[in-house]
Amino acid sequence: MAANVGYLESTEGGWGEWYKTGAPFECAAEGGYGPPYYATYVPAVLPSANNGPGLWFEYWVTNQRPTVGDSEVELHTTWQTEAGPNHYVTLSVNFTKGTLTARSGANADPTKNNTVGWTWTPLKTEGKRMHIGWWVRFWTRDQMTVTPVVTVDDGVPAFLNEGSLPTPSMRLACTLEKVRFGLTNLLAEAFQVSTQLFRPGTAAEVTQRGTWKRGARLDAPQFPLRMLPAVRGSAWDVITEIARATMATAEFTADGYFLWRDHRRWSAPPSVADLEVTSARELAGLTITEEIDACRNYCTVRVSDWSNVVGAGEELLKDAVSTPIEIAPQGTLVRTLPIEEKKNDPRTPRGLMPTGELPPSHAVIRSGSAADSQLTPSSVEISMRRDPGAITLGFRNLSASPVYYHGAQLSTIAPSEDPGSYVWSAWNDESRRLYGTQVYEHDVKGWVQDLGSAMELAVALRNAAAFPIPLMQSVEILPDPRIELGDVVRVKDTTGAQLDTLAWVIGIKTSGSSGRVTQTLTLRGTAFNGVPQDSGLTPDLPADPAVPPP
Repeated sequence: MAANVGYLESTEGGWGEWYKTGAPFECAAEGGYGPPYYATYVPAVLPSANNGPGLWFEYWVTNQRPTVGDSEVELHTTWQTEAGPNHYVTLSVNFTKGTLTARSGANADPTKNNTVGWTWTPLKTEGKRMHIGWWVRFWTRDQMTVTPVVTVDDGVPAFLNEGSLPTPSMRLACTLEKVRFGLTNLLAEAFQVSTQLFRPGTAAEVTQRGTWKRGARLDAPQFPLRMLPAVRGSAWDVITEIARATMATAEFTADGYFLWRDHRRWSAPPSVADLEVTSARELAGLTITEEIDACRNYCTVRVSDWSNVVGAGEELLKDAVSTPIEIAPQGTLVRTLPIEEKKNDPRTPRGLMPTGELPPSHAVIRSGSAADSQLTPSSVEISMRRDPGAITLGFRNLSASPVYYHGAQLSTIAPSEDPGSYVWSAWNDESRRLYGTQVYEHDVKGWVQDLGSAMELAVALRNAAAFPIPLMQSVEILPDPRIELGDVVRVKDTTGAQLDTLAWVIGIKTSGSSGRVTQTLTLRGTAFNGVPQDSGLTPDLPADPAVPPP
């Protein structure tokens, strides 16, 4: 639910559950059965109501018959106005009743604002993927128009009649501040807000059909994050670090698809192979090893628990300018500010309003270079981006007159306290008796952030490594390009070593010479071979009884 573009400001409700079954595409959140789950976002770019282009709100859902109540999605937007009070625009869909509602007004309670509504029966369709789009334009000083666009499955988008609402408090001097996504009783994903020059008109423009192809398969999230750790390196470096920290696997298939599989794939020995492979020749002998280094029967996970840490106070980052900087009409000013790695992301600053309010994160835009010249915050579109070690601010002048940048102040959330430090261990007494205590301390590198997740991970590590698993090396097979790392294969050799077993593929070597292709696998067994019997052996005593103490 974290924003990949923009800033997640706050959440309400149980966002810890995600579902694969029934998701529109990959993995969806499901709202509460009682009060809605809310996630409030600050856009990376704060559009102005007098910007000209319209706003396009969109998301995907799978409607389902609720146990109680109705299935609903509500988009509640907050606009700051130069007139003083905020203005609110709310876009709601009730899938159970087949209705859509747009509300606009100065009251934070949407039900007390002006309303326009639509009824469209196909919204009640259950079990099919559905795309919801809202096209919003501010045409005149006191009026906005709204057009709902609904697409069921892969059908033709339905453009409902345009509705209009009064917006007297906006006065065309108004900037979008934040958007709250509310979810009740249905599966949703892929929510986004964008500015568009024209209303999307075709299926490709509405749903991006034919312009992209799904290229990944992901398991549902298992370990919630409350604070993103500081990272370095490429995106793949970060993905690799998360996979190692959480016992997951990340890979690209030969066809270019990305696969993410979590720690549960190791929880039980597989009973069915992904593929069956045949040895290239009779296996007269086979080297099978059981390494004590692969045995870990006392597994410890250290975790910094963020469960009780909340945001408290602000840490400020200032951009002071000695001389105000002119921004030409339709021109853009870019400012780059250094930021410490350990600092959290700031939110996009709002333009300072002439109402006297001084928000922690703001930019000062005036009509002239004088310190007392008129504030004109809605004349610019403000954007923010975080790069390694820096914050980049953009100010685009939307007006026909020059404006002046007088500086900015950004705020980042400071944690209320340091996270609690815990250690959780899981062990296997039988393995410790047979092999001695084989300790493994797992470094989660900040990617596991609560004690419950640490406990689950420690148990998974213990279960996977309590007994040494046989390793089969240099098994030459008839080449099969379908084999991927992490596959479970059944290896058969009916005449040589009489091998017929399931194994994980942990290494693949494919080579060619003189027109001949060979493929050699390194395999890890799916289960251990049993405990050592030590028949007829007498363990040595810790000290020689024939030698007196020193």
